[in-house]
Formats: sequence, C-alpha cells, structure tokens
Amino acid sequence: MDIMLCKARVKPGREGLAKEWIAFLLANQEEGEKTLKNEKEHLEIYFMQKEQEDTYLYFFVLAEDLEYASQVAQSSGSPLDAKHFEYMAACVDPENYSIMKPELVFGDMSVFS
Repeated sequence: MDIMLCKARVKPGREGLAKEWIAFLLANQEEGEKTLKNEKEHLEIYFMQKEQEDTYLYFFVLAEDLEYASQVAQSSGSPLDAKHFEYMAACVDPENYSIMKPELVFGDMSVFS
C-alpha cells in the first residue's frame, strides 16, 4: 500500500481556477470514483489552505501502487483525467510542490484490500 501527501502552491492569481478545479472534481465525483478503481487507488482527498499570501492545495492519496496509478491515469484517454491534468498544470506551481511519505501508519489497512 502506498500513501502520500502532496503540498502544492497555487500559482498567484489562479486561486479561482483552483476552486473551479475542485468544483469540477466534485461535479464529476461518480466518474472520478470509477477512474480511481481503474488506477487501484482507494482514496484521493483534497484540501485548500490559505497560508499568509499564498494558497496551497494538499492531496492525500492512498493506492495499491502509486507508480501504477500515475501511469494508468496519464495513459487512460479519459476526458476526466485529461481535464484534471489540465487544471493541475494551470494551477500548481511546479517550483513549490512537495511529496511527503508517512513515517508511521496506524489503522486497519485490510479494509482497503
């Protein structure tokens, strides 16, 4: 099981577009859940946080294999995935993006098998 938390600064002036992105994912939640199954992902959770003058998006992801999930998403041909990556490219500052891996995980992970 792979777990990650990403912190990504929203490009200045793109805060409204980032909110639109989250609204798009929410409006397409049923289709999104289908794509997660294809990618063998169990959870994707999004947070948006204002920190001083900057806005950050946090993504929590729980997947069987994150590399596999990423490959499937990028090659799926799904209009949902394509739009998701389009929003990501437009909103996320690649110079201020970090991926964190957990030091410790508590809980019954068997519920995701």
